[in-house]
Amino acid sequence: MDDGLSALNTAAERLWEALQADHPGLSFEVLPTVDSTNTHALQLGRLGVDTPTVVVAWQQTAGRGRAGRSWEARPGDSLTMSLALPLALTDVPGGGSALSLAVGLVVAEALEALLARLGVVPAPRIQLKWPNDLWVDDRKLGGILIEAVSGPSLPDPQRWVVIGLGLNLASTPADLETTRCDLRGLMPIDAPTLTAAQVFEALVPTLLHAVKAFQHTGFAPLLPRYAARDALRGRLVSLWRTTSGSPAPGHADNADANGRALGIDGSGALLIDDGSGQPRTWCVGEVSVRPAPPP
Repeated sequence: MDDGLSALNTAAERLWEALQADHPGLSFEVLPTVDSTNTHALQLGRLGVDTPTVVVAWQQTAGRGRAGRSWEARPGDSLTMSLALPLALTDVPGGGSALSLAVGLVVAEALEALLARLGVVPAPRIQLKWPNDLWVDDRKLGGILIEAVSGPSLPDPQRWVVIGLGLNLASTPADLETTRCDLRGLMPIDAPTLTAAQVFEALVPTLLHAVKAFQHTGFAPLLPRYAARDALRGRLVSLWRTTSGSPAPGHADNADANGRALGIDGSGALLIDDGSGQPRTWCVGEVSVRPAPPP
């Protein structure tokens, strides 16, 4: 742990020096272990922190994804981090839900660029599974979880928004039997080991820039780039409302809707052709999506 944690600390120090001019007040917290970087970052907001804060942990013991799902990994086998900052998203179409799509897009682009710089040519295509997953060849590489709380020192309509990111860096043999993949597995066998610090240092500037741009322009300008990575477009899908629980994968008969994914609209909503004659719009944050089995 010492080497990996030390590398994260060094990366945070370099980032702080490089980003202060454009992001005054930006701070970093590098933690040896934490239950969840999102939980920790949310608590900072409740305590009155009101400047951008990046939380990264070498080990996360109780990470979580959407709908309360757990995120588990051995120490050093994943990058777990959260960017927290005050944002007013009420006037941005799609709000925090669309922000999740924007973050997924820029993370995918930044990861491909990092792999290319490390000599992985051609870099594998990282796709986006609405609403918040990063995929490679239908296997999950990572996910995004956005949460928000009111802050005691924040004026309306600002809220303390936490953008959580979990990326698989390595997998165990048991993981290979699941639908997950990892960044190291995308690299040549003889390539140097990709570290959490390298990925962290590559992503933080991208995330900060993307969030700043999103506040002004929303998701719509990013739609063509997202569409080029849309893992669901044109595929048969089954959808479940998150309040319905987590049904067994592939059981289309207990889904809330079945149809063909048509893509994403400018607010970040998923469009579905369910055979009714009119595309149905599903807002981000209301459903879980799994590819449906072939008829």
